[in-house]
Amino acid sequence: MPTTETLVHMLKGWAEERPNSHAIHSKKNGAWESYTWAEYWEAVQETAKGLAALGHEPDECVALVGNNRNEWVICEFAIMANRGAPAPIYTTNTVEQVAYIVDHCRAKLAICDNQEQLDKYLEGIEQGLIKGIEKIIVFDDIGGDNDLIMQFSELRALGREQDESVFEERLNAMESDETALLIYTSGTTGVPKAVMLSNSNLTAMADMLHARIEPVLERDVWRMVSYLPLCHVAEQLMTTFIPLRVGGEVYFCPDLKQIKEYLVEVHPTVFMGVPRVWEKFQAVMEARFAEATGVKAKLLDWARKTELAAYKKDMAAGGESMSLSRNLARKLVLTKITGALGFDQLLGGFTGAAPISASTLEFFASIGIPVFEAYGMSETSGVSTSQELTKVKLGTVGKALPGVTIKIAEDGEVLLKGPNMTKGYLHMPEKTAELLDEEGWLHTGDLGSLDSDGYLTITGRKKDILITAGGKNIAPAEMEAYMKSIPGIGQAVVVGDRQPYLSALVTLDAEALPELADAVGISNGSYEAVATNPKVHEYLEPLIESECNAKVARYQTVKKFKIMPVDFTVDTGELTPTMKLKRNVISEKYADDIAALYQ
Repeated sequence: MPTTETLVHMLKGWAEERPNSHAIHSKKNGAWESYTWAEYWEAVQETAKGLAALGHEPDECVALVGNNRNEWVICEFAIMANRGAPAPIYTTNTVEQVAYIVDHCRAKLAICDNQEQLDKYLEGIEQGLIKGIEKIIVFDDIGGDNDLIMQFSELRALGREQDESVFEERLNAMESDETALLIYTSGTTGVPKAVMLSNSNLTAMADMLHARIEPVLERDVWRMVSYLPLCHVAEQLMTTFIPLRVGGEVYFCPDLKQIKEYLVEVHPTVFMGVPRVWEKFQAVMEARFAEATGVKAKLLDWARKTELAAYKKDMAAGGESMSLSRNLARKLVLTKITGALGFDQLLGGFTGAAPISASTLEFFASIGIPVFEAYGMSETSGVSTSQELTKVKLGTVGKALPGVTIKIAEDGEVLLKGPNMTKGYLHMPEKTAELLDEEGWLHTGDLGSLDSDGYLTITGRKKDILITAGGKNIAPAEMEAYMKSIPGIGQAVVVGDRQPYLSALVTLDAEALPELADAVGISNGSYEAVATNPKVHEYLEPLIESECNAKVARYQTVKKFKIMPVDFTVDTGELTPTMKLKRNVISEKYADDIAALYQ
């Protein structure tokens, strides 16, 4: 097993132990371009030496933006090997947002993948928003004769011309408390903050997660599709932290829209999806299931009920059992479903980054795909709690990872300690002081409770608390989860701060419009046409009453709701790149719609 001193050392160790085994793959002109562990390490060495020749010094940050591909992680580890820190940027960021990160981390070098992202750097420089950039490295063969731009192939060639002394010196001098990676928060509550994650944070996270998911990994290798933004800590967990701990393979998918075809081609053994991804899969499959009739429909219903009952029994008992009926259900029905999805070799699905409804978890359990929920944040290196793979409690986010301690403050806030906790925010001492108290507890900003077995339940966000005119403090997440579980609903945002009752803004699930229109008894049309049809509101009203209001206290019920004529998306600003709601943006952008609910 390679040394676990740093992730870079892990990579070097696999190159020595498994030089000819495949490590990373991405498509180029439709064909897979693969790197063995030895080739991966060689590329990192050449890139690191090239960056050093351009003037990259220890403790300096390098801006990095691009879709998921081999070159992205090669550059990431090259920067780390130089004792620097990658400062990743979302590909969806505007010129102004890109400029903020480049300026905030004080980068002298910037890296990108294509013309679109290069133009953002160049426009930021031209407008005077980006200062101090000395060289831009581009993966694709673009850039013309601009002296500021260098091709990635040229960078590696420059690295090959350098001797080994600087590289070896920096590699040997790496220390555990040095910042190895920046994760910029997605700005749901204001200006993005740069979470500093140290070498020890990253290796601790890899070790802690490996200890929790080892029952899966003992049966097969780690093989996954990397498709979420690599500047998000959740994808870093799956793409870099754990694969370097276990020597797993990663296949890069550059576009979320292509994920289905990549899954069928790769047949991953593990898969990570934020709740919205799982919900979209669920909506598509439920629509297909609804088309089944007669014996086929009855067989499908029997198989799903058999599998779900067995799963719940296993999770309560803490082990897997295989009855004759469960085995038949899988052979006759469920393996065909998982095979069509590319999940026929899946050993475990994982979810995090936002709350997921129990109904969605039960849906996937019913077709033989257990999805294990984890809880954490960028400031905890990604994860602090997760479900145990042999004993799941639906409705909770699992138990603390080995080495993590949980405390519930008097006001209900979840406090954490452990080796995976960040040392703070870059250049923001006041924000760091708000995050970490004098006793070393990290204040998550989440509200929660612990049961007698140590399972954590998240009930809401402190800053998301709504205080009604009647003085009731309400966390909206519970009601939103109930509404999102209703077929046809995509997003739900509960509002009502300082108002006499709660209301909600609701969007429709764009992929489920045909099924919704059919259920309502109207003609399918554009999103706006369906959303603004009064019959859709009439159809959803009793469902919100039965599936949400009937399950909460009277003061938590949603009295009014509006179906928005447009969907909430990343491009239009209502969602972060990992599809979490930007409540402040929604409140401002749709202030008139919210006000109308109280007229």
